[in-house]
Amino acid sequence: MSIIFMDSFDHYTTSAQMQTKGWFTVAGGTGVPSTAQKRTGGYSMCGNGNLGAALLMTAVPNGTAFYVQVAVYLSGAQAITIIGPSGNPIDSNSYQCLVKVDATGVLSVATWPGPANIGATPAGTFRFNQWNHLQMKFVISNTVGEVEIYLNGALVLDLANQDTLSQSGSPATVTSLFFGSSYTQYYDDLVVNYNDADGINDGYLGDVRVVCLLPQTDAVAAGSNADFTPSTGTDHGALVDEATPNDDTDYVSSSTLNHVDSWEFPALGYTGDIKGVQMSLRAKKSDSGTRAIAAVTKPAATNRVHATNHYLGMTDYVYWKAIWDENPEDTEAWEVADVDGAEFGVKVTV
Repeated sequence: MSIIFMDSFDHYTTSAQMQTKGWFTVAGGTGVPSTAQKRTGGYSMCGNGNLGAALLMTAVPNGTAFYVQVAVYLSGAQAITIIGPSGNPIDSNSYQCLVKVDATGVLSVATWPGPANIGATPAGTFRFNQWNHLQMKFVISNTVGEVEIYLNGALVLDLANQDTLSQSGSPATVTSLFFGSSYTQYYDDLVVNYNDADGINDGYLGDVRVVCLLPQTDAVAAGSNADFTPSTGTDHGALVDEATPNDDTDYVSSSTLNHVDSWEFPALGYTGDIKGVQMSLRAKKSDSGTRAIAAVTKPAATNRVHATNHYLGMTDYVYWKAIWDENPEDTEAWEVADVDGAEFGVKVTV
């Protein structure tokens, strides 16, 4: 797997929902869904306040190249942090390196301690009051660190053989990304990936959009797996189709090992290459004892169960993500027809 995380921000309406998926507020800042500025879909993420929001993500070892594709909207006339990979998301003084935009549209990269700039673009590079798409490469190292930045497809900064390793704690992995600073800014269509051993989705993924699809009701198109028990009625899809989760209001449930529930989804409605599919499962367990679930897709005639088991806690609903960089049916790149024809769902695995 090379994609670590993707987000369209289109299935949130509150910051609390975002926090259950790995986002959290930092140092008094907030990250909230917003309709004020939207690049694609219905929402973006608005960062507002000191340091804004942070994403806790799969750890990437120092020395490994990882990439951040994100659209950014800034109103201008302010010095502002866009993003900074860090080993400790709670302590802003332990970031590895960060990308900034000043009031003149200069994009620059700084490292800690200092902060000390290690590179900058000419004034006017970043345009305010419009969406800008950034593709950024980071390699965290004290000798061969790298930062590359593409803005709307053009290479604007290329830094090599830099010291990008924080001198405050010097963590061995990157575990989080900061978004935001002391002013209001918007982010959309976020994808994070890294170079790993399988060679899939390594490098830059391009100017991407992230599309959010929600299950369809059985009345429109019923899934072929219906082992779980509906909390009310008989329509499985209707109990899991909310953009804003209603948690205990309606749901499907099972305590039986190997039970599977899968649902049909609407067509993408787009053409083009598909880099990967991420399924977000929101679940909890209702009693003591160990219980785990896994994401399922059925691109053809067979249920394909994701390799990751998600062990559930009680009381709180939490998002669990599963990413398929390739179609597990044929281990080839996803095509639009694959996604349009697939069911997605959940299996009780433990």
